[in-house]
Amino acid sequence: MLTPDVPAENKVTVPMRVGVVGLGLIGGSLAKALAGRAKVSVVGIDPDPAVIEKALSDQILAQGGVMPLQAEPKRLDHQQASSIITAFNARSHMAESPTGLAGESTLSQDTVWQLLSGCQIVFLCTPPATIPDLVRQIRPFSQAILTDVASVKKPVLDLIPDDHFVGGHPMAGSEKHGYANARENLFENAAYVLCLPEQSAITVLEYRKLERLVQSIGASPISLDPQTHDKAVAAVSHLPHVAAAALSLLAARQGDNNLTRLAAGGFRDITRIASSDAGLWSQISLESSDQLLPLIDQYIAILQEFRTELSDGDLDHLRQYFFQAAQYRGSLPVDGRGALLTQSILNVYIPDEPGVIGKVTTLLGDHAINITNLRIREFRTYEGGSLQLLLPDSAQAARAAWLLKEAGYECD
Repeated sequence: MLTPDVPAENKVTVPMRVGVVGLGLIGGSLAKALAGRAKVSVVGIDPDPAVIEKALSDQILAQGGVMPLQAEPKRLDHQQASSIITAFNARSHMAESPTGLAGESTLSQDTVWQLLSGCQIVFLCTPPATIPDLVRQIRPFSQAILTDVASVKKPVLDLIPDDHFVGGHPMAGSEKHGYANARENLFENAAYVLCLPEQSAITVLEYRKLERLVQSIGASPISLDPQTHDKAVAAVSHLPHVAAAALSLLAARQGDNNLTRLAAGGFRDITRIASSDAGLWSQISLESSDQLLPLIDQYIAILQEFRTELSDGDLDHLRQYFFQAAQYRGSLPVDGRGALLTQSILNVYIPDEPGVIGKVTTLLGDHAINITNLRIREFRTYEGGSLQLLLPDSAQAARAAWLLKEAGYECD
């Protein structure tokens, strides 16, 4: 819940100092986008000294701190022991240094977190299981809004009783990983989910500041509750990774060299995300299990339906299977901004004759499909036009497309 702003504050300004903890693909891309697009001063902390040195020499970071790798719990657990992160080195970018590096020095744990003391917002870009402990360690040294980038939200937020923490998830990524593959434009046109905990004391002004910062790196902020986010992302991100890995394993287990030679083109494209980091995705799968398991059951049921129809030689249902899948795929937004939106658009091409619109709407109404809005677009005179239907969700859009196709209408 947002807290009202202090009346005296009447101007939103972009933060001038932002922290990024963990400079992998997402964290490194955030740091590059924040420095290059948002034009803010970025403080970075990472376990790899070479990464910090590279980010400083790239002039992405104003300051950098190095911490050793910590033993990560396999899964978020309310009983997990608090790990200790000891920072042993930090370098500061200095204008008078041609390489951007200051002298090396040994730092205490407290000192490395003090680098974040002047930040208004700090992004935690480490695996989900590490986030709660990082929040506990950073908070005594920084009053910043803390936010993560983990692809699960409820398991993380349930373990963080911090009233200035915002769950975050940029819907962007790559099968590649590490700072070497980070790029400034990774978040261009991407949906960026923000989940505000119920116990939040963040003011409207502070929240808008975070939204504006997200917008400044090219992303589109979307506010969702954690449960809604986790259910949607399990379907559109986590399950596809499982499916891509399964297809790759299926091909690998055939033991056929000819298959390997032919597994290029489309097969390589649809299994691309199977190349993602194994350690990261095994952990994500565990954290997402509450949402992922029932979706896997549904996925198996759909495959079983197809198997039965294929075994029975049921051409009509096989055609319906592929048609409805293609219809949903074609309805997805192409600009990357609407992956989690619920409404779907269906275009129906209609002839120029009396009563045709009524026939379309009656057909769908008879099958309990609700049209929330419609728009008519004419083609040439006397040649008909396009009836654009706005439907509540993709499932109804797929059913409507099938019914209209069977009735002789062309639609997409």
